[in-house]
Amino acid sequence: MSEQEEIKKNKAEFLLSTDSLSGYGLDLIFETARNINFDGIDLAMWKSFDSWSSKYVKKLSEKYEMPVKVIQISSNTNSKEMNKAVDMAKELGVENITINPPRFTNWKSYRFISNNISSYKRQNPNIKFSIINPPKSSLFMLPIPEYHFNNIVDIIKKYKVYLGFDVANIDEQALEINFLRKISGFVPHIGVVYLSDKTKTGVGHVPLGDGSLKLPTILKKFKQHEYYGNFSLKLEIDKKDLADIEKVEQILKKCKLYYKENFEELVIS
Repeated sequence: MSEQEEIKKNKAEFLLSTDSLSGYGLDLIFETARNINFDGIDLAMWKSFDSWSSKYVKKLSEKYEMPVKVIQISSNTNSKEMNKAVDMAKELGVENITINPPRFTNWKSYRFISNNISSYKRQNPNIKFSIINPPKSSLFMLPIPEYHFNNIVDIIKKYKVYLGFDVANIDEQALEINFLRKISGFVPHIGVVYLSDKTKTGVGHVPLGDGSLKLPTILKKFKQHEYYGNFSLKLEIDKKDLADIEKVEQILKKCKLYYKENFEELVIS
């Protein structure tokens, strides 16, 4: 392995999740990601029909020199969506597929995932399948509610998949008291870290630094324990702000700078 390849391997990458710019066309999202210098795209397939076209996505990726690093599928996933995601991953050279957790009452998607994920793993050994922890999830919860991936330890151990770790979704006390203390055991099992902040009132997926989460401490822990996977910026931006592309770019630039100062430039002694 060359020195350049070794450096790239030992470097986490900062992606833009396309569901952060809800209502935008893919072309504009790729262009915006390029303008802000993100390392790549986390493609939320269900957000637009454009996202289902491998040829179109590949064309945009080449046009803006912005690789797709993650394919993200919906909380209502079924065989059609999963098969399309796998096909796209192979065509685009994507190694990560993340699954948004079905809602509590969505037993159909839950059963599809729990009954078939092992088969998809066997048939596609080069793809990391990750399940994203749902809102208000915890590390340990017994009994585990049926039709719900609430327990992130269970996601890893029972289904033997990677964890799509959404920082804003985990219970804050569990995050600070349990997760960070045991982070060394979790890092090898994390496919993607979904990064955002959360307010004191519990509103999640706000821009980095605009909430009450101890993100500098969290990012430092990931740095200390040599996490070299993907961070994906996953925001819920207000519609009024989304209507102003300059305001959106300001928000994304601020998040990029926050990540740079608190992770990329952080020196661990």
